[in-house]
Amino acid sequence: MSQHRPPPHHAPSHAPSATQLQSPVARTALTLIAASGSVVVDAGLPVSDLVGLAEAAAKWGASMTLRRAGVRGTADLERIARAGRGRVTFDLAA
Repeated sequence: MSQHRPPPHHAPSHAPSATQLQSPVARTALTLIAASGSVVVDAGLPVSDLVGLAEAAAKWGASMTLRRAGVRGTADLERIARAGRGRVTFDLAA
């Protein structure tokens, strides 16, 4: 008698839709990421937009560079990094 085991749970991808992003620049960046483009965005965008873009980059295999990353606190940068799962580069140059 075999036991039925459910498949392992994988966290769903929560890449945002363009309407969920606050900034027009972030909405444009999301469109480019969805089209397999790589983007460079400024760290001055709302952190929720940056997290959403990082999630989208991870979902679609794109890359994102966060320019002026030093203006953000470490907790915000860690949140963005986790969302991007290796797809975000942080420009910390002064």
